[in-house]
Amino acid sequence: MPKSAIVDSMQIETIRSNVFGIECSLELMAFTEHDKTEWKKLFDKWKQLKLGLRSYESRVPNFPEGLSEIAFCLYSGSKRFISLKGGANSSFDTYNTETSRAEQINASSVGSDLTSFGPNSRWDDIYFLDFYNEGKLDGSFNVYKIPNEMIYNMKVNATQTMKDQQELGRRPRFSITEKIIQQQGIEPVARNVKVWE
Repeated sequence: MPKSAIVDSMQIETIRSNVFGIECSLELMAFTEHDKTEWKKLFDKWKQLKLGLRSYESRVPNFPEGLSEIAFCLYSGSKRFISLKGGANSSFDTYNTETSRAEQINASSVGSDLTSFGPNSRWDDIYFLDFYNEGKLDGSFNVYKIPNEMIYNMKVNATQTMKDQQELGRRPRFSITEKIIQQQGIEPVARNVKVWE
């Protein structure tokens, strides 16, 4: 039975589970219906800041991982990863307690992303959330599940793949939108998701 501590609307849980073949103790953040409207309020504030700065021809803030990871959890029922004890790799973003799968969440609010991966990034499943969604930028998003081999085998220069660069301790970066979704014809697993409805 997981320990839970209520923090506002979300809950912090500690569970025992298997991550990449290793039994671990995971601290996870779970969300409630209340978080859906709170998420939309935060999204609207971020959008206001982004558009306000753009009008001053200033550099705009990147799309926050907190918004994308929580949106994915509200959509999928997964839980946001906080910490891990027990020795497994802990560079993933969310965890599905029903399937015991570690998930990597990448997202973009512009037409063409530039996604980077840390040298220790590891996951069972990887998802890309398109918040640009043909220029709507209203909080709705399309969800893409990207085959792992397409990420790991992506050529990031003339001689190296993403996996090659990871093994050299580098942070490979490329556009998932252009290089994988568009070139490989990946279809979304969900369209126009609105987590607040």
